[in-house]
Amino acid sequence: STFKLAFGFWSDNVPLWGYRRKSYMFIGWMMASLSMIALILTSDLTLSKETETNDDGDEVEITVAPENAPSIPGFSLAVLLFGTGFWFADVMGDSIVAEKAKLEPPESRGQLQSTCYACRFFGLMVAAPISTVLYSKYSPGLVIAIMAALPVAMLPLIYNLWERKDAPVKPTREQCGEIWTTVCSRAVWQPMGFVFLYNLLQIGNAAWREFLKTVLGFTANQLNTLLIVAYVLLYAGIMAYKYYF
Repeated sequence: STFKLAFGFWSDNVPLWGYRRKSYMFIGWMMASLSMIALILTSDLTLSKETETNDDGDEVEITVAPENAPSIPGFSLAVLLFGTGFWFADVMGDSIVAEKAKLEPPESRGQLQSTCYACRFFGLMVAAPISTVLYSKYSPGLVIAIMAALPVAMLPLIYNLWERKDAPVKPTREQCGEIWTTVCSRAVWQPMGFVFLYNLLQIGNAAWREFLKTVLGFTANQLNTLLIVAYVLLYAGIMAYKYYF
């Protein structure tokens, strides 16, 4: 997500196949899907349970990875490519929403973006418990397979998405001026400020997750439960903003 601004500027200034949004969105979802497909085809994503005796003499159940489990560099590369494709497509979607938000009447400005965020976080809220159950009951392979299939399901929708072809490309200086004007609009800065404050105040990062797991002894199910609660509260906050602010 660090490169979202660069992705946006690139699509604004370098149209691909005559389109500034849908072609890059298509490439982003394809990249996300292919990275997960490569992970499935090149490694074993199953897990097995074994019982061993710890130092205190108690029997504990441990999770054992197969011999052909993905390597750390390979898995990291797959996740990086998936995230890059995901955010690339996400930036294109945000750009389309921002363009459509300019057409909103003054009395309902901001509703389009807040509705889009509400739908996004509702999906996260629903997907989190489902993925937790699938991971615990079956294997990571099923979750990875779903992550590979869902981006492909987006491709027909992108193909049918209407966008003006060969639209004129404005100079970078003019684009920066339009961005500033857009940011100064209440329909943009208010939801943007809300999302900024959320990301500023949360502690959901890799270091914190590792601390919970290795130092405090949280299990995978407990960590996912915290994630589910976080998404529920996030969705509640989005809906509160949409209807009361």
